[in-house]
Amino acid sequence: MDMRTIAALALAAGLLTGCGSDAADAPTGTAGASGTTATSSESADLVIVISDFAFELPGPVPAGATVTVRNEDGVGHTVTSDDDGATFDVAVGPGEEATLTVPQEAGDYPFHCRPHPAMTATLVVEG
Repeated sequence: MDMRTIAALALAAGLLTGCGSDAADAPTGTAGASGTTATSSESADLVIVISDFAFELPGPVPAGATVTVRNEDGVGHTVTSDDDGATFDVAVGPGEEATLTVPQEAGDYPFHCRPHPAMTATLVVEG
């Protein structure tokens, strides 16, 4: 490759990198169930952010979807369904991420953080 081609490729790569979106800008809404690491691009769009002892939710989520839980606080939190964790119960350490598999049945799923019970939200699952 000649120098002009290399320079053009480097410029294009830099421009594409600068045009990425930030998942933290997702609208607020609701959550989901089982803890593993996020890998798919679909889960990148469905993110529950825990920040300042509050849940920021992505809105209604499809039944069975995978949701990433990102803990931006300096302490651990959980996303625990209000049925004593029977539907979902995922712990997320400080600065860590985990994933939840959303229930297969449409409905509203209230949840809380076990160590901080004042932290509450509702996962809205659509069929």
